[in-house]
Amino acid sequence: MATFYGLVVSFILQFVAAFIAISLTKLTKYNLSWILISIALLLTAIRRLIEFLPYMFPTYSKDLSMLSSWTGIGTSVLITVSIIFIKKIFKSLKEADKIRKLSERRVLNAIIQTEEKERKRFAKDLHDGLGPILSTVKMSFSALQKSELTEKVNNIINNTSELIEEAINGLKEISENLSPHILSNFGLESMLRTFVNRINYAGRIRIHFSSNLNKERFQTEVEIILFRAICELINNTIRHAEARNANLRLFKTEDMMLIHYKDDGKGFDPKILEKNGSTGSGFNNIHSRLQSVNGRFSVESIPGSGMEAEIVLKLKNIRK
Repeated sequence: MATFYGLVVSFILQFVAAFIAISLTKLTKYNLSWILISIALLLTAIRRLIEFLPYMFPTYSKDLSMLSSWTGIGTSVLITVSIIFIKKIFKSLKEADKIRKLSERRVLNAIIQTEEKERKRFAKDLHDGLGPILSTVKMSFSALQKSELTEKVNNIINNTSELIEEAINGLKEISENLSPHILSNFGLESMLRTFVNRINYAGRIRIHFSSNLNKERFQTEVEIILFRAICELINNTIRHAEARNANLRLFKTEDMMLIHYKDDGKGFDPKILEKNGSTGSGFNNIHSRLQSVNGRFSVESIPGSGMEAEIVLKLKNIRK
C-alpha cells in the first residue's frame, strides 16, 4: 500500500514539474534543449502513470511493463540529446565570455593609451610653455643682482631667484612624472631606480629598492602600467601610511615577473577601504590597469602592521 501511495505522489509531482517546464518554454525563446528536457519530464511523468496502472488493471501488467520500458528509453534519448545541445550552449557562453574579456582589455588599453598621450601632451605644454618663461624671469633677476642695489632689495631678489629655481625644478619634476623619458629610453628598472632615489633624497621616507631584471625591456604599455602601479603604491604610503621605510623588489623567474612592495606604516583594514572608497580607489585603478595585461594584483594589510602588495605577470605576455 505504501508503494501505491508513493507512486501517486511521485506521479503528481512529476506532472507538476513537466507542466512548469513546458510553461517556461516561451521564456527560453523556444530553446530546443529546453523543449527536449520538457518532453523528457513529461515522458517521465507518463512512465510513472504507466507504473501506477497495473494496480488498477492487473491483466495488462505485461503490456504496460513493455510500454514503461520504451517510455524510459525515449526519455533517456531525449535527455542525452538535450544535454548535447546544452553543452553547445555552455561552449557558446564560454566563447562569448572570452570575447567580452578581450573587448574589456582592448577598452582598458585604449583608455590607458589615451591617458598616456594626454600626459605627454600636458608635459610638453608645461615644458615648452612655462619652462622658457620661468628661465627668462630667472635671467632677468640674475641681471638685477649685478646692479648696485640696497642690501634689502638684493635679499628680495636672491629669495625670488631661489623661488624661481625651485619652480623650474618642480616643473621639471612634474613634467618628468607625467611623461618619464627615462622609462621610454632606458626601461622600467632604470626609471624606478631614478624615482626611488629622488624620493630618498627628499628624506621623508626611505625606500629600499632591489631588482634582478638586469635592465631587460618589456612591452612599452606594460612598463607604463607597472610604473604607474608602483608610483600609486608609493604615493599611498607617503600620503596615508606614516611609514619610515618601504621595500620594493622586482624579480623574475624563468616564466614569471614579480613585484613585491612592503611598508612599515600604520596599515589599514582593506574591507573598510573597499566600503568607503578613499585609498581603495587607487588599488582599484592598479587592479584595472593590470587586468589589461593579464596581471594579478593582491594587497594585504593589518592595522598597525604596515601594508604588503604583490604584482604577478607571465613573462611570455609582456616581453617585447
